[in-house]
Amino acid sequence: MSTSDHNHDKDGQPTLKVLLVEDDPMVLEIHDTIVSSVPGFVVVGHARDGREALDMIPRLNPDIIILDVYMPGRDGVDVFKEIRSLDTPVDVIMVTAAEDSSTVVASRRLGAFDYIIKPFRFERLRASLESYRAAQRSRSRGRISQDDIDRAWHVRKPGYAEELEELPKGIQRPTLDALSECLMHRADEELSTEEIALELGISRMTVSKYLEFLVDSGLVSARLDYSTGGRPRNLYQWIGV
Repeated sequence: MSTSDHNHDKDGQPTLKVLLVEDDPMVLEIHDTIVSSVPGFVVVGHARDGREALDMIPRLNPDIIILDVYMPGRDGVDVFKEIRSLDTPVDVIMVTAAEDSSTVVASRRLGAFDYIIKPFRFERLRASLESYRAAQRSRSRGRISQDDIDRAWHVRKPGYAEELEELPKGIQRPTLDALSECLMHRADEELSTEEIALELGISRMTVSKYLEFLVDSGLVSARLDYSTGGRPRNLYQWIGV
């Protein structure tokens, strides 16, 4: 898709335009608040049903649509099918209460970038958008590496589960997975303990303990950042296996 009609962020990358499709006004407002808080994204429209969304797409030219399934008139999967039949150059993240496997599989086959089940944590949608932004940057380079594809398609590298199968005392699987997913989704960035703690909503002390374990496991790199003007801080980055 051409980005000639985009504004650009501080890094010179095009700001990605988002169309929100949700029939519940309160949920729509929540989605708007979350998306607007993620750097590099701007909400360009709200649609309360599928028909309105289909009318808005050619006028707004969104990069990505956050699409509900359960809506009056035409449901989200039906709308998604029409978008694909028209060969419209837009990506879709499904955000819905639909948990049935047929809807999930249908969305995947239609090419959904992600599928998020309501209710969800703020960090889950944020991570999805950041992963999408990284994928768009990879596309703009013209050549896409396997690591770019794995990050964009939420694929864990072989060996991740096996390497971390035996966890030491004090390391819990759910927290470890959440922190690892955060780092993997933002693998093109170096993150501080404070940034990770804020994103996941857990204490810096807990984050530090899990980061130390991941560094020792060889999955995360750490370096001291002396550019703060004061006490240096550790920056962490996912390197996988």
